[in-house]
Amino acid sequence: MLQTVDRALRLLLLFEEVDQEYRVGEMAAMLGVDKSSASRLAATLANRGFLERAPGSEAFRIGPELGRLGVLNMGSSHNLIDLARRPMENLATETAETVNLARLEERKVVNIAQVDGAHLVGVGNWVGWKTEPHATANGKVLLAFTENLPEDLSLQTPLEAFTRQTITNVKDLRSELERVRSEGWASTLGELEEGFNGVAVPVFDALGCCRASLSVSGPVYRVPPARLSEIAVLCKTAAGEISAHLGKTHNLH
Repeated sequence: MLQTVDRALRLLLLFEEVDQEYRVGEMAAMLGVDKSSASRLAATLANRGFLERAPGSEAFRIGPELGRLGVLNMGSSHNLIDLARRPMENLATETAETVNLARLEERKVVNIAQVDGAHLVGVGNWVGWKTEPHATANGKVLLAFTENLPEDLSLQTPLEAFTRQTITNVKDLRSELERVRSEGWASTLGELEEGFNGVAVPVFDALGCCRASLSVSGPVYRVPPARLSEIAVLCKTAAGEISAHLGKTHNLH
């Protein structure tokens, strides 16, 4: 029984790309089993909706039941926080600064998890706070990488100014977002609060969609402009670990 379950799971794990298809013979060869065993496994999984036959072909592809389970898994903020906790803790240790995980909710950036750094002077507890996307590193990342954004999301002129450094011109913001997409990370230099800088990167799921943003922030004397690219590299590593937990196996961005 356990061997059959293991083979069924291994068969499902053969499918690593969208619209990937395999014939029974191919699955048998990759699993190291005979064709009759592979055929029975595939048929059973197809009966339960985990696989389906490709139209006009004898090949199998991923079925709707896996998609349904995936949506349930990806839709949970609690699950995302649990998966992100260890990489966030490691990032806070490496940088000695505050680490936040954020998502877009109702046109605002909402911080859903935080790990504090080693310093006594930090940025405070931001969990649950809602901020304008254009004024934070997390927000810029979410604006740059989230698909199907509402057209009016923080792109009304003029944008609200929180400090003298806040980007308030939509054209300037669009240019900044292009840079973020190109470099894979965003920064803020005292744009939400004077004297505090931040760096953020996207967290992608198995489909290559931006699920959240991961950031490091701190006072300017510890997070100066010269240190931002170094922190960005560390952030990308941590975000990559979270993305791997979410099932992302390829560098889609």
